[in-house]
Amino acid sequence: MMRIGLLARSPILMSIFPFGNDTNFDKPVNNVIEPLEDKLGWDRVKNIFHLNKDGMFTKELTSIINITISGAVIGAVLGGTSATKNTVDNFISNNEATKFTSHFDAKWHLQQAVTVNFIRRGARMGAKLGLFCCMFSTVTTCTTAYRGKLAIENYMLGGSITGLLFKMNLGLRGALVGIALGSTLGGICGGTSLLILKLSGATIDEVLEAQQKWINSRDEILHNKIKECMSTELPEIKQLYEENKKVCLIQGRRTEEGENIEDHKT
Repeated sequence: MMRIGLLARSPILMSIFPFGNDTNFDKPVNNVIEPLEDKLGWDRVKNIFHLNKDGMFTKELTSIINITISGAVIGAVLGGTSATKNTVDNFISNNEATKFTSHFDAKWHLQQAVTVNFIRRGARMGAKLGLFCCMFSTVTTCTTAYRGKLAIENYMLGGSITGLLFKMNLGLRGALVGIALGSTLGGICGGTSLLILKLSGATIDEVLEAQQKWINSRDEILHNKIKECMSTELPEIKQLYEENKKVCLIQGRRTEEGENIEDHKT
């Protein structure tokens, strides 16, 4: 009977065999169903990438940005440090027959080589780790928002997708290894996070909310400091501007007087 009722309410059949004018397909059949504005999973995911009512980034998007920046900075430091370990030895072995003008010239070239290697390797490692953290945190956050709960499976899914995307250029075997390794690391990360939250008695929403409040307070303090500095420095700048303007007027008058004197002489 249920299938017959559903077929009777089919819009295609109604267009051919109308069963009555009382049926309205724009309204839900069950009165319990109501418009779910922000209660649907995809709505919560889309709201992550929109500005909140205060015109600022949402707490989830702020968390993704912070994790990405932290990963990029840590990767840059680790990559640059590992690249500069053997720079001195390589520089000495590669420049045994090189004649430098002085001892300071050799040190300057060595410092230049260290800086170039640090920036080159550090930027490469930082970009990789930052992209990895961005993908992992984005997938995990979106999965958590879609499901409406924080679980270890969310971290495992984020790790497996990230590992797949990072190792898919190595073929099927590399992709499978990336999925296995990523899901394992994601599970460890998720388990650690859930354990910390359980021991602390806080929820992930409270942690993100506290992080958002800390960032807002930091920005507010910085904005107030800038306004205070501007208010104290603006009178001094105005005074210097007025003094400079007076000096320019005096010099202009002296120039005009000198030109008039020369015109009288001629």
